[in-house]
Amino acid sequence: MNPRQQLLLRKIKERNGSFPSAPNPMLRDAARFLAFTPERSLSQIRAMTIYESAKLMPLAFDPDSLLAGEHFNHFFGDDRDGGDEEKQRQLDELGDFRLAELRETARQLRSCRSAVSPGESTPGSRTGMAGGWPALPAGTGGAAPVFTAVGWVENHSVRDYGFLLKHGFGGLRRLAERQLERFPLHSCDYVRRENFLRAALAVCDAGLLFGRRHAELARQAGAAETARNCLAVETGAKSFPQAVQLLWLGHLIACADDGINANSIGRLDRLLQPYYEHDRAQNLITREEAVSWMIELAVRLYLPYDVQAITLGGVDADGKPALCEMSGIILEATERFGEIRDLSVRITSQTPDDFLMQCAKLVLKGGGIPFFFNDDCFIPALANRGVAPEDARNYAPIGCVELTIPGKANSHAVSGWFNLLRVLELTLFGGCDPRTGERLLPESPDLAGIGSWDELMRRLEQNIEYMASRMVYHCWREERNQRLFGSLPAFSLLTPSCLERGRDITDGGAEYNWHSICLLGVPDTADSLAVLKRQVFESRQLPAEVLLDALKHDFSGGEALRGQLLAGTPKYGNGDDETDRIAAELSRSFIALMDRWSEKGNRLFVHLFSFYNNVYFGEAVGAMPDGRRAGEPLAYSLSPHQGRDREGVTMLLRSLAKQPHREAGGASAAIIDLHPSLFEGSNGAGRFIALLRSALAMGVGQMQWNVVSAERLEQAKRDPEHYGNIPVRVAGYSQLFRLIPPEIQNHLIARTKHRA
Repeated sequence: MNPRQQLLLRKIKERNGSFPSAPNPMLRDAARFLAFTPERSLSQIRAMTIYESAKLMPLAFDPDSLLAGEHFNHFFGDDRDGGDEEKQRQLDELGDFRLAELRETARQLRSCRSAVSPGESTPGSRTGMAGGWPALPAGTGGAAPVFTAVGWVENHSVRDYGFLLKHGFGGLRRLAERQLERFPLHSCDYVRRENFLRAALAVCDAGLLFGRRHAELARQAGAAETARNCLAVETGAKSFPQAVQLLWLGHLIACADDGINANSIGRLDRLLQPYYEHDRAQNLITREEAVSWMIELAVRLYLPYDVQAITLGGVDADGKPALCEMSGIILEATERFGEIRDLSVRITSQTPDDFLMQCAKLVLKGGGIPFFFNDDCFIPALANRGVAPEDARNYAPIGCVELTIPGKANSHAVSGWFNLLRVLELTLFGGCDPRTGERLLPESPDLAGIGSWDELMRRLEQNIEYMASRMVYHCWREERNQRLFGSLPAFSLLTPSCLERGRDITDGGAEYNWHSICLLGVPDTADSLAVLKRQVFESRQLPAEVLLDALKHDFSGGEALRGQLLAGTPKYGNGDDETDRIAAELSRSFIALMDRWSEKGNRLFVHLFSFYNNVYFGEAVGAMPDGRRAGEPLAYSLSPHQGRDREGVTMLLRSLAKQPHREAGGASAAIIDLHPSLFEGSNGAGRFIALLRSALAMGVGQMQWNVVSAERLEQAKRDPEHYGNIPVRVAGYSQLFRLIPPEIQNHLIARTKHRA
């Protein structure tokens, strides 16, 4: 980074992101008040709130930044602590507003419930459901969760930013107007489309106003080029700098609708390559200048917790390699930026070594960036589940690792979370929680009354269906609630089919609609089932009654038995065919169940991913037959239970390769922890590339590589002030170690760091 960018980054870090230096907490409240009229729908009010925010927001020109624009408030100030007198003072800074009137507007909006709302839920459907997200552990007094259902999903998207770069907000406005003009006033089609299209027009007006205000501010400051770049909101981008500026302004407007979080950028190299080629051909930009622009964008995207995903590489719609010069430029900019950035690369066995070498150098610096997606797995996973092949080839991850089709899908990322190990525990105890005695499943015999391995698996499958049906039911219910009360006009505007159909993305506007269901605890469940199969049902060396008693008491006084459970049966992650097969069958069976329950236009994709909920869902599960103690974290995604992969990284990859990555439409995930000594010497990056190519050839789907020692992490935990700024891969995202909660720090330290 150059000195100017370093100064800009320091200022942005002080504000924890690209926010105004002194944001007015009541801005969004005032904007909503201005947006509200009884004649407007909820969708139109939401869109007009963005417009009024763009009009009210105080702007400042920063001479240290080439990119104009900062984020809007993503909260309502009156929902936060603070006295009425202070809130009224903040409103006075914005104009002639009265706090009591704003509160009456908020009350009216909250009371707006539709007669066609799903209403009361089916009795018993919440059995095993967590009351919040992430799931609360059993020790908090609530029922221990089997699942969480979200259904209503915001700020997890990849919009069609190429659509915006081509047309600008002005061009999109004209497209929306033409859609309104297609049908006469008296037609049903006009009425059906009018609600959404008027909301879309308001978002376009917000983007136009925001860009023009910044252009005028830049012009007054003598920054003529920045002013011209900002006016790309009117007609679209005509140059590389205009494309970057318009992308940034579009991202700000998009996040004004539903917050930042995992609202992602998508395939940035593909988006910007045409503008780069144009400017290079005209001698308007050099490669070094393009790198500097990408550093500038990275600085602007900075957040302490960053899941605004950028994707590079992959293939085009025809299946041809899509790597381009911008791919390498963005990788170089990420390395020179020097901070954590959410960056993924799509690769195949045909990806050239020079690109992988750039990736390897980044990985070996630590922090788990970039993370790798195997196109040979995920394109078929999507194409075999109703996504057109040319669209499947354009997939991009949201946030952590959730797959979507940019500008074409409402993918309801991480819509459901299912705790597989918890279902096994309940099955072993006849459907009752062994700690509370509460019945969560239909009455059935406990392990002592189950006569065979086949019977155990049959009962487990029945119980999975019983709980999963409740999770899916609530996902559908909340999707319906969002359709009625939670439209996303800014997301919809950058989904071209929404304009064509005249429907919000929450109301069937997207070409594809699915829910991504996260399956947690597969490795732990496989380990426990392998023990039960070998030690309880086959060898009969372990009486079921003895095991159940030990589990109920968390192995108190039973360390010898626990040692037998830990050492007596091979664990997942060590290349053992039987345990790995059990893990694969668990995932494959759950995927088949979700496929069976899918309907045209309403599909369920499985996401073999845990995020950091493996820690919190683990707190809800008692001791298990694999020797795991009560409350221990579950394994991360498809990675082995922490510390159990002892046969080396090659055997770990063999276990991973046996899992059904090519069937996981939501994606799979695994973190592979490697000791830095593995890459010592001049050819360290070459050894990493060889390892990566082996994983690709074996069919491993998604890989996140951590290069760090347990000793270094323990040092960071002891002395976070001096050693805590080490970046590590956590759970689908990277973070400075000192910013990670203690319970997750302990989980990271416990994971095996492979040396060979």
